[in-house]
Amino acid sequence: MIWLALALSSGVYWTEVGAKQALVCQMTELGSCLAHLPPRVRQQVPNSIDGLNRAMGRRGAMVLPLVDTQVSGLILISPSNIPQTILVDLSGELYSFPLVESQQLTLWHELGHLQAVDLVDKGLMEGLTDYQHEWLADCYLVWRSAREKQGLDLAWQQYHRRNIDVMQDVSFMSHWTVPVLSQLLSRYKVEELTHFETFEALMGDFLPQLEQANQDTLDEFSSLIHRSFSTQASLQLPSYMYWRKPALRRYFESTLVSLLGREAADLWLREQSL
Repeated sequence: MIWLALALSSGVYWTEVGAKQALVCQMTELGSCLAHLPPRVRQQVPNSIDGLNRAMGRRGAMVLPLVDTQVSGLILISPSNIPQTILVDLSGELYSFPLVESQQLTLWHELGHLQAVDLVDKGLMEGLTDYQHEWLADCYLVWRSAREKQGLDLAWQQYHRRNIDVMQDVSFMSHWTVPVLSQLLSRYKVEELTHFETFEALMGDFLPQLEQANQDTLDEFSSLIHRSFSTQASLQLPSYMYWRKPALRRYFESTLVSLLGREAADLWLREQSL
């Protein structure tokens, strides 16, 4: 596949989403950005720079899906709000995790939200929950990074980032896509991912095999993650949510190794009865 990215200026360009196009804009180029949106879709987005700034807030990126036969959406990027490293407190010690090419990954994730809409339009999925939107967007990030980088380092970085985010604060459970990413990354090697010419083709193969966690399961994981990682959870309860612990270890072990090293990660897991 040839990635189409038609630059209109250094901070405004069109890129493909299936058979449609998305307009990508830096927040510093909002005036030029709005001028490039076709009049037929302008009414679907805030019609002023102030309105877009309010909608964006302090986020690093935002996607606004559009209903149109040619334009799939508008993606806003604020590089100054995209972190280059994240921190996590584990048992009273602070660890940092560097984020490589974080702006590129942020863009791919936002494009993934538009690809998710395209899957619904093509009948591969029915109406999506917010959580399904998130894991589909991250699956697109994995596929896109494999295709363009011929490796999975960036895919695993996103995996670890999702884990670290919930280690810090379980309010990030809405973006904890690890239960799906773990299946994707264990099922396909990089050569197999790059074999799929389109994201639709990959999802056509992957979705029938995917085990999706229901909300009750995610709520149990949320409670166990909080109990395991929160600095405020001082009371030791070795048997707490014991039936979820094997999966929790499977999801978090590689992330802990990347942060602590093998020996320290094993010690931490033992201390947490994992």
